Amino acid sequence: MTDTNNIVPLPDMKKIEAEAAEWLMRLEGGEMSDADHAAFAAWKGESELNREALERYARLWGGLDALEELNDYAPVGARPARASTRLSRARVFPALAAAFALVFAAGAFLSLRFLDADAGRYAGQFETVIGRQQTIDLPDGSRITLNTDSQVEVDYGKNARRIHLVRGEAYFEVAPNKKKPFSVYAANGVVTAVGTAFTVRLRQEKLDVTVSEGRVALSSADDALEGAAALQRAEAAPEAVVELTAGQNALYDEGVEALEHVTQAEMDRKLSWRKGMLAFAGEPLSAVVEEVGRYSSVKIDIEDENLRDLPIAGYFKTGEVDALIEALQLMANVKVERLSPDHVMIVAADAG
Repeated sequence: MTDTNNIVPLPDMKKIEAEAAEWLMRLEGGEMSDADHAAFAAWKGESELNREALERYARLWGGLDALEELNDYAPVGARPARASTRLSRARVFPALAAAFALVFAAGAFLSLRFLDADAGRYAGQFETVIGRQQTIDLPDGSRITLNTDSQVEVDYGKNARRIHLVRGEAYFEVAPNKKKPFSVYAANGVVTAVGTAFTVRLRQEKLDVTVSEGRVALSSADDALEGAAALQRAEAAPEAVVELTAGQNALYDEGVEALEHVTQAEMDRKLSWRKGMLAFAGEPLSAVVEEVGRYSSVKIDIEDENLRDLPIAGYFKTGEVDALIEALQLMANVKVERLSPDHVMIVAADAG
């Protein structure tokens, strides 16, 4: 029998590297409280790995001067003089993008992240490749979970938190802050929340919004404002077209095209992708193929139009096209022909 007391967990180097980079950025910002300084000293003293990671990034960003400033930190609980805690902005920011590219190289999801504590500003661009998801923890405690082949741009100012969903789908868990609304811009719509959880998906030029917790306001966006321009619009919140509460779903283009209530079972299926699963309960084969195709580079065609409305039910792991093919051949009157490694055709079982 294995003695669990003798099992020592391996350190999470990716987490340590990310924390070291975050601490250096916060020190550079110069807005840390006494509690922040104590927390930093405690983190630095937790392990030699933490200290080594900190020194690597200090060298990358600022050379030996930065190291000397960091060494002014006494053991846990002590706070250094303010003059020694602010790293030179001229040294830090030229290397910021390179530093974060190193921190997150394993995931290759982070394009750019920028923090300016003096201006209360945080901005970043994040994206995922086909078949992958990523969770982004924002500085206010909010969280974004990006689905497959998705991209967001983040812009936090002093008075507003703005997100631009460039493509794909994302699940937002919003930290409450009535004085600083959280707005997601996508296509022709804006979804604004104070503290809630909701999903936004771009379906071509239409906005598909599902609220799992709290309440959101769905508004119209100026068509001429795209990308960064949409994030820099006026501070005033857009006028709401409709409000959605937990358990509601809306499809929006230039107006609300559909509004419906979603059962808990339907909500669970809609959000199953966050657990790496796709769940179907009688959806037509055409919709299943479209959804599965988002998570794989394999092209799936349906030869017979009569098969497109065939109802499909089941759970499948995202990206596992072979499992779907096998299930279809077992549960439905179809067969699947593999035309190439990246192209399959679904045909009627009695075809040919």
